[in-house]
Amino acid sequence: MKIAFLDDHPQLAEAIAEMIRQSSSCTTVDCFTRWADLEPELVAAQFDVLFLDMCLDDCLGAELIAPIQESSPQTRIVVLSAFAQKDLLLKCLNLGIAGYIAKTSPIELIIQAIQKVIDGEAFFDENLRLGPEPSNSAKSPELP
Repeated sequence: MKIAFLDDHPQLAEAIAEMIRQSSSCTTVDCFTRWADLEPELVAAQFDVLFLDMCLDDCLGAELIAPIQESSPQTRIVVLSAFAQKDLLLKCLNLGIAGYIAKTSPIELIIQAIQKVIDGEAFFDENLRLGPEPSNSAKSPELP
């Protein structure tokens, strides 16, 4: 099984990746901090699961869902984010993500999410508390 993280917080992604590696000897986990680093690897690596952060240094994570699915249709995308806004979740759902989980979730829940999406199911963190839509002054960028 091949898993990737695209997250602008490398220490967090690496810590989660290491726990996943320890839980399964058959798993390789790669971490990327920028889309520009992941994009050239995406097709050749054939990741089974990609954990995608919503706020990256070089772009908005939700903008990457369609290009990732086009380049690597077998890769199941799970949003791993500190953001839990209802409008953003709905946009990501409409774009075809396989799951959505909070960055603060315990590792057991992240491992459970991996297994569910590998098995072709969707996984959404039941403990995710959706915040209200942001006010106009703090609104997330619009997606196409």
